[in-house]
Amino acid sequence: MPPRIAIDARTILQSKTGDRTYTLNLLRGLARVASPYQFDVLLDAPDDGNLIATATENSPRFAVHVIEARNGRTWSAFALPRWAWKNRPALVHVQYLAPGPLPCPFVTTIHDVVWRALPKTFPARDRVIMNLGMPISARLARRILTVSAASRGEIARRLRVSPAKISVTPNAVDRRFFAPITRAQIEQLRAKYELGSAPYVLSVGLLQPRKNIARLMSAFERLKRADRDLPHQLVITGKHGWGDQLHSASAHIRFTGYVDDDELPALYAGADLFAYPSLYEGFGLPIIEAMAAGAPVLTSNRSSLPEVAGDAAVKVDPYEIASIEEGLQLMLRDADLREELQQRGKTWAAQFTVENQARTTVKAYELALDSNKEQGTGNKGGA
Repeated sequence: MPPRIAIDARTILQSKTGDRTYTLNLLRGLARVASPYQFDVLLDAPDDGNLIATATENSPRFAVHVIEARNGRTWSAFALPRWAWKNRPALVHVQYLAPGPLPCPFVTTIHDVVWRALPKTFPARDRVIMNLGMPISARLARRILTVSAASRGEIARRLRVSPAKISVTPNAVDRRFFAPITRAQIEQLRAKYELGSAPYVLSVGLLQPRKNIARLMSAFERLKRADRDLPHQLVITGKHGWGDQLHSASAHIRFTGYVDDDELPALYAGADLFAYPSLYEGFGLPIIEAMAAGAPVLTSNRSSLPEVAGDAAVKVDPYEIASIEEGLQLMLRDADLREELQQRGKTWAAQFTVENQARTTVKAYELALDSNKEQGTGNKGGA
């Protein structure tokens, strides 16, 4: 029998977040690339929307298991281990915190260490949990997966693990973001979210302090005051996370709330500019999604974002409102620059495929299992 790898896929059933997108794209890629493994996809509730069947194209290499538990903590600490001891997978793949004791090794994906790097931008209760649990997870995991070289360096330094234990498995942008978008699709979204006819600068992401939306709003308002003829509005999309209670009385700033995944490509494609001046990211997938959909990108010069954006974006200091304003002004006044960035962005984004994400992940699985053979034991520990 082929080795079986169990993947904690609970994030798939949640609203759109980077963790959810990561898991869905991983399953899409694993279904498309050759590997010696079978996959057990583990959930805590039924997949009523058939997301996994769609993502894996009904591949027989995937089996879905619903493991019930009282809450997320007991699921990881008791329900998942109980399932693993009964079903004996070769490897378990989780995100962030280690599960309870297993009969096999596990790997963990750590997207970033923002709770250490920028503690004031992270909820206090969650910060305590991560500070207690993540060093243990990093030590017990047979291998750590992360999404950028910048994140690998941060994890190694802040969690005190060897960089050799960390595999970089870059995030992927789904093919649908490259699909042509019609003017009718864009106008339909404009009508749905009452955006009117004015051109717009777009911001996408969970509304929380790290995303730096407050400074982006201030920079945009300063630009509008300095240039009364600038026709643009700022459209902010995303559900509220925690921290900053963002609001504006300005007619030039619109909040759409959460936008469905299927609507995002058209929302990106309709933007004159996508602004993502985040303070810290392990990867920053929205900038690649925006590039794929044809939006010129302004982003931050911090953390992983210069690495992920390459030479296909304008980069600003996210802590300086004046720098963000200058970047917005440069791009909105220069149509040729926007067109050049659109072309560069499309080419750059094309390398971030689900197949590449899957191949690098399969390589990490192989390294973990080879290490297990050398040691001759499973991983009996857990957090």
